[in-house]
Amino acid sequence: MQTETPAQTVAQTPAPALAHGKPLKIGPQRPSQDAELQATPEPAEVVEASPRALSLELVELELALDPDDLAEHGFRDAVRDAAATAGAEYLFDLPASGLVRDAQRIAVVCLSRNEGGQFGLVLLSPDGDRINAMEPGPETRDLVQFAKAFVGVLEQL
Repeated sequence: MQTETPAQTVAQTPAPALAHGKPLKIGPQRPSQDAELQATPEPAEVVEASPRALSLELVELELALDPDDLAEHGFRDAVRDAAATAGAEYLFDLPASGLVRDAQRIAVVCLSRNEGGQFGLVLLSPDGDRINAMEPGPETRDLVQFAKAFVGVLEQL
């Protein structure tokens, strides 16, 4: 008669399916653990920790921004070069006063023309020595609306 070792029994047991996408608990478990899992309410919908989390396209733009280009060629050309590298379109730049705190200038970049356009902003620090990308927010809503109209005009040309 052949006897099975516990390891052979486990190896032959089919893996249970995940119910409702919850991960399986591995290792010793308390008998009441299943009851605790059932009694635990589902977490509320997760909201982004930061409303300005960068999209993948904007991360590409951020990585393409070169501080050496800023020092050598200036803000406009540095953003234009980074946009070209990231496969985006430089649209325009203007003084940031009244739009964004702690910035001297703000450039608008069209990351994608799909679904009405996706836009990113590039900020020049007040000292003029740093540039960084930013998602548009409520304070730049009108600027993004202007950028959408600007792209609409470009598409008509």
